[in-house]
Amino acid sequence: MNSGYLQEDEGFEKEPQLRTYSVFMVDPNTLLVWHADYVDHVDEESLCGSFEKFLKRVTFKIIGVTKDKWEASTKALKALFKNIWIGFCHRHCLNKFRQALLEYQKETECSKKQRDRLYKKFKEILETSTSQICLQVKIKSLDDPAFHHPLLQKRLVELQKNAPHYTCLHKRKGITKTTSMVDNFLKLAKRKLTMAES
Repeated sequence: MNSGYLQEDEGFEKEPQLRTYSVFMVDPNTLLVWHADYVDHVDEESLCGSFEKFLKRVTFKIIGVTKDKWEASTKALKALFKNIWIGFCHRHCLNKFRQALLEYQKETECSKKQRDRLYKKFKEILETSTSQICLQVKIKSLDDPAFHHPLLQKRLVELQKNAPHYTCLHKRKGITKTTSMVDNFLKLAKRKLTMAES
């Protein structure tokens, strides 16, 4: 019997004259790949079709999924799985904030020390907030003027908007903080496709 908690991701595959995507659902504890599929598009309709195939093959209830912020897959999961808990990957969020900080540093010519300090503050509120309200309060308490810059403000608005998804791991133990297992499997699949192509 599976725990009912999975990690989901989809990745673009580079193939000759084709634009395809692979879709995976992986158990983060056993590393078992429960679903692997090829789709031509990663819109809501295509992903619903892919997840329906998966649903027909499993006998356990899907309680929660950790994934990136791709809206089409979030909508598809909500449409097919009743009362599903969806957690968003912290690593993806931190990577986007790090990228915004690099752009901010380039634009404002702030020091590396200041950039690192801002990253540390952002990471701390993301990782220590145990609920939606807690995360939103901590975001509002950020008093450094740098966080009002449009590049960084955009990332804070996104974090606040999706606070329930970033904090649900504290309410459901099976929700993981990152999608590292399915990400690693996607890398492996990409390498195998590249080898087959060559």
